[in-house]
Amino acid sequence: MKNNKKTSKDIDLDEDWEDFIKEEGLIDYNKIPVQKAEIKGWVQIAFWFLRIYILVMIIMVIIGFSRIH
Repeated sequence: MKNNKKTSKDIDLDEDWEDFIKEEGLIDYNKIPVQKAEIKGWVQIAFWFLRIYILVMIIMVIIGFSRIH
C-alpha cells in the first residue's frame, strides 16, 4: 500500500481545489463574470439619504472637536 499523505511543503491548495472541482463536476464560480445589479427607485433614494446623513455627522463631529478648549 502506498502512503498518500502529503507534507505541508507538498500541499498546493489551488491545485487541490481545481482537482476537487473536476472530480465533483462542479462549476468554478470564480470564472463566471458577475454583473452589478442596477439600483433603482426607493433604494437609490435611501442610499443618497445615507450618504448625506454620514456627511452631516462628519461635519458635526468636526465642529464638536473644534470647540474643545
